[in-house]
Amino acid sequence: MSSQETPITIRKHNAILGAAVADAASLGFHWLYDQERIRTLAPCTPEFRQPTAADYADTAGYFAHANKSCGNFSQYGEQHLTMMRALSQGNGIYDKSNYETAFVECFGYGGSYAGYIDHPTRDTLNNIVIAENSALDRAMSIPFTGNKELKRKLVTKILGNAKQFSGDALKKKVEAAVRLTDDDDELVEHALQMLNEWESVNGYHGADDTQLPALSKLPSLVSAYTQQENLQMVVESAIRVTNNNSKAVAFGQASTMMIEAAILTGKPGEAIDAAMKDPTGLVKPLVEQALSSLSRTTPDVTAEWGMACRLSIGFPSAIHSIARSGSFTEAIRQNIYAGGDSCGRSILIGAVMGACFGVGTDKGIPEEWVSKLSQQQEVQQHIDSLLAAKG
Repeated sequence: MSSQETPITIRKHNAILGAAVADAASLGFHWLYDQERIRTLAPCTPEFRQPTAADYADTAGYFAHANKSCGNFSQYGEQHLTMMRALSQGNGIYDKSNYETAFVECFGYGGSYAGYIDHPTRDTLNNIVIAENSALDRAMSIPFTGNKELKRKLVTKILGNAKQFSGDALKKKVEAAVRLTDDDDELVEHALQMLNEWESVNGYHGADDTQLPALSKLPSLVSAYTQQENLQMVVESAIRVTNNNSKAVAFGQASTMMIEAAILTGKPGEAIDAAMKDPTGLVKPLVEQALSSLSRTTPDVTAEWGMACRLSIGFPSAIHSIARSGSFTEAIRQNIYAGGDSCGRSILIGAVMGACFGVGTDKGIPEEWVSKLSQQQEVQQHIDSLLAAKG
């Protein structure tokens, strides 16, 4: 075992990988709300089913993944991957501006993602566009003695560098870009005034939303910041980028404590106990609700509590699946059979069970499942980069 391959480092790896595998495994029946239909179509192995409209015909459900293939990620898995990319590019360091840029580059106009855009993602993207347009309007309204064409060139220099830099580094880059073509102190000063207006956009533009996408970026972020004092601070920031809502933050921080405990101890019970320490009082009753229902199956209680995307019903269902299952495979299959927003719940389940049971063991992530990931190579590259950076 090398210096980097400590038990905790290995569990970090498996938490990130487990979340990715769980999402892809759940895609085929995502948002099919008919548990009996799922059981009939796949009585033993519901995982990694090719998404097809016929499965959703004449029953309760929403077929959202017509352009997806077996092994692809849902939009949740893509958000999970987006955080991996942002951390990998940042040498394992979370930066709010860089993460928001990565999010827009993936899901925004002309982005790399092709597929269903959920409500909080759509609202977040719209909020960012509105904020940026407002900042540009203010920047353009600053009195200027030059012509409009020159002013537009200044805006181009600002926007081009703002995609890559922030803070003092951005100011230096903008000044250098202006002086490259117009070595004029007044032009530089005006460009920096415009930049100040542009940087005023740097609030949180996430949707006022309490749905499961709030949790999708957590596994790699928690792995990067395990046992660091600022863990919950960076988690709150990342959640507010997409879900700018205090309840979403509370669920995210409880989920963070679960994933961190799973990484540190390798025990699902310890992970669930960690969620009970939620200081807001919002999450603890839902954990108790899940634990008091362990004599019943996860599909049974989920049918009663609700199968939709809200954190208040998805979170206890995920807790129940973790608490009642003895392996990664069992937890993911029971989650799929529970129906509804199975992909949304799978991120937390996969992270905890992956960290606790590893890869390729009797109870761990099946290697066959890992091999089915369409983006396995990219996922592994980002995990390696992140763990190398953080040690």
